[in-house]
Amino acid sequence: MPLVRLIYASKKTDEWKESEIESLIKTSQERNHRHLVTGCLCFNRKYFMQCLEGSRAQVNLIYNSITRDKRHKEVELLCYQYIDERDFGEWDMYYVPDSRITQELIQRFSGVNDLDPYLMTNAGALSFLKEAVKQTSGSKS
Repeated sequence: MPLVRLIYASKKTDEWKESEIESLIKTSQERNHRHLVTGCLCFNRKYFMQCLEGSRAQVNLIYNSITRDKRHKEVELLCYQYIDERDFGEWDMYYVPDSRITQELIQRFSGVNDLDPYLMTNAGALSFLKEAVKQTSGSKS
């Protein structure tokens, strides 16, 4: 079964409550674990950026549910590609909190001072997420 990587960006809606982040991460980790999907999530008070890696069928199902989730708006696919191996295989869903994202990292991949995933290229979004995970988890990936 071929693996795919999907990266999307979205804006939070008024339906989103900041207190939901821990519950969202836990639910995502449990669901992803059951379906052999891995990835990471970045959220900065305004935008979500998430990478999902796994079978095409499972990744597509999860993405389709996100596009229907009333907590997201302007969901935009940044990257969808077949991959030979996972970049985030260690995590069912790694979370990079806004407080851990450095200005240097944001400027390096987007050229602005505040994270806006809509301003990143697909390669830049992947590189940003990989570097953010590396810096915050201590991983060498």
